[in-house]
Amino acid sequence: MWVLDRLEHLGISRYFRQEIKESVNYVSSVNVQDIDDITMGFRLLRLHGHQVSPDVFKHFEKSGEFFCFAGQLNQAVTGMFNLYRASQVLFQEEKILEDAKNFSANYLTKKRAANKLLDKWIIIKDLPGEVGYALDVPWYASLPRLETRFYLEQYGGENDVWIGKTLYRMPYMNNDIYLELAKLDYNNCQAMHYNEWEEEIQRWYMESELEGFGLSKKSLLIAYYVAAASIFEPERSLERLAWAKTTALLQILESNFKDDETKSAFVDQFNKCINGGVYSIKGLDKNKREEKLMGILLTTLDYLGLQMFMHQN
Repeated sequence: MWVLDRLEHLGISRYFRQEIKESVNYVSSVNVQDIDDITMGFRLLRLHGHQVSPDVFKHFEKSGEFFCFAGQLNQAVTGMFNLYRASQVLFQEEKILEDAKNFSANYLTKKRAANKLLDKWIIIKDLPGEVGYALDVPWYASLPRLETRFYLEQYGGENDVWIGKTLYRMPYMNNDIYLELAKLDYNNCQAMHYNEWEEEIQRWYMESELEGFGLSKKSLLIAYYVAAASIFEPERSLERLAWAKTTALLQILESNFKDDETKSAFVDQFNKCINGGVYSIKGLDKNKREEKLMGILLTTLDYLGLQMFMHQN
């Protein structure tokens, strides 16, 4: 579980899909007792599509507080941190997870304010940084590649140490090979994203003369940034480009057609142009603003559709 979590945090889990699948299936059949393992297992199983009941957390709750071991009254930063992360993977009306999220967030917030984000069971590079990011950026709002960028600075590699009756390391969970691979992967993806921005997105922006429709290059960059930070893998280039371009076009349409009458007229013309699924820009007058925009929309959708078709076949 912990290895899987590190790989996902570092943004390199896609290189170990088969191993991760086998590990997740194994985790689903294992019973554990402490809150660290249960929260980690719960979170990973849910994120990989398994049905998991939140009732397991009731064993760690007493009088509105949550503890690291059932029947005991001790708490630790790492245990509460993992509880907080797990509690965010919740569905509506799962009260025990709502309570766990509120309690753990409050606990960690107080520890951060007192500069006490330390744990007696582990020595890691930047626990305050990891906790701080999680508190400031909720899981549902966190962009995967941005989270990885922060974690590359927080991950201690082989220098992380666990504390028991002796000091020990867990090389399968923390090692410099993971870190080196993650950095290489991140830089490779960044280079590809930069090339897409320069060669594809900006070229499309200039050729389509989108600035004339009120779309700034900054707005376009934000659209691509969100796409690249969420769909970062090299093999998903078409998805990134489709996301960024359609987001930009939607911004243009929203800003240029504010009343119902002009919206309705544009939609009617769009329906006539596609003519039951056959794209056509014949007959459009590019000297007319609305028809020029229609041509850009149809041409872009036609290009994206063709690229997807070629990729799938």
